[in-house]
Amino acid sequence: RGPLGLMIAKQTGGDAATGEFVSFYDCHVAPRKGWHKETIALLKEKTRRLVIPQIGGLNVDTWDEIPNNGFVSKCWVNFNADWWWYDDDSDFTPVISGGLVATTRTWWRESGGFDPGMHGWGGENTEQPIRTWLCGGDVVRAKSSIVAHMWRTEADKRTIARYKIKEKYDNVARTAKAWWDDFLPKFRDGHIDSSVDVSKTEKLKTALGCKPFVHFLHRFRTLYLGAGLLPEQVFRIRSTSLNLCLQRQGKGYALEDCSAGSLFHLRNMIPERFPARESLRSLIDAGPGDTSQTVTCGGHMAQGCSNCPQGHGSEWCNADCAWVFASCLPREQLGGLKFEKPKTCCSGIGEWNSLDCWSGLTGSGPSTSLCDITGSSTEQQFVFDDGGRIWHNSGKCLGVTSDKKLKKGKCEKAENWERLGTFQPFETKKYHELVMKHGLSEDMPDH
Repeated sequence: RGPLGLMIAKQTGGDAATGEFVSFYDCHVAPRKGWHKETIALLKEKTRRLVIPQIGGLNVDTWDEIPNNGFVSKCWVNFNADWWWYDDDSDFTPVISGGLVATTRTWWRESGGFDPGMHGWGGENTEQPIRTWLCGGDVVRAKSSIVAHMWRTEADKRTIARYKIKEKYDNVARTAKAWWDDFLPKFRDGHIDSSVDVSKTEKLKTALGCKPFVHFLHRFRTLYLGAGLLPEQVFRIRSTSLNLCLQRQGKGYALEDCSAGSLFHLRNMIPERFPARESLRSLIDAGPGDTSQTVTCGGHMAQGCSNCPQGHGSEWCNADCAWVFASCLPREQLGGLKFEKPKTCCSGIGEWNSLDCWSGLTGSGPSTSLCDITGSSTEQQFVFDDGGRIWHNSGKCLGVTSDKKLKKGKCEKAENWERLGTFQPFETKKYHELVMKHGLSEDMPDH
């Protein structure tokens, strides 16, 4: 028959395991010495638990961990069952990235391991964690369990998978059909193949006493509400002078008839010291400030805080000064500004039903990249103010040229934009409805 795929191979191995714990770490990894200790300690605390390591980069030439390369571990998932990385202070995570995970043999057998209808790779990294969360367990990272992992990249042919399976499969559709319940109409706009059979998972849900999907969303409401993943408003963005709307084209946008305009919503959490909309005007009015006094910027000194950055941005604005939305200000001036509450929504603009957010303001308008839902990326920080201007953290605003193209420019003379056709989407309405129906409260665990 040829290769049966990664999921079948893992399921076979997991079912045959006889030890107290069952773990999967891929063949293309290099764990640090002692990597297993915290993982095992966390599994001993709770039977219904998945534990993931901190994942570093692997040097394929030496098969050693790449030093100072940073780590990833935590992931979030949207209603199309697409996922991406994020990080914060909590060790609990909604979903995981893939094959690096451990659990107890008891939970492996009780929960059935992986979805038996999955093939190849992908989908199990969302299905298995969601099953665990909704059926009485949790998913947590072990910070001291460090595993270097080889990332597949077209630039290095050694990293490319060597086998293909012929059987057609749609693992992410299985995840959605099994667990989305009331939210299933959001998955691919309700277009799911009727041949996707999750009857075995439905029986398992009944046997384990699993909860509806709204419990998962509520358990991570800091993300789904705070990062705008359940948006209060969806809208098109229209130029008031041209009566044209922003439309996604490639990695950027162009102005087109509003009937074809892209749909947006506010996105990503508010980071620390993020200015309220009404304070942005005062940043313009403040000007360069007092440059007659020598100030300490951190590792160097300058004549006034405005001269600290020298093209290096926030990294060179410290000590006597503070960085606020592309402005280096004296700390005593902060008292006159209003700031948004951290970890609430929102510090950027994203596309509805997408992983993409505006990221950077170029000479031809905003570009895009995968959303940093924590709001940490300054490139993704945009404010749509009450006067209709769209500000970027660079201190510039979104404008239009005389030939109806997008540009970045000074905020004093920027184009006015308006939200067109605003509506609250299905998923947000359904969430609030089901929170009331199931009696979910704010004093329940959150993230």
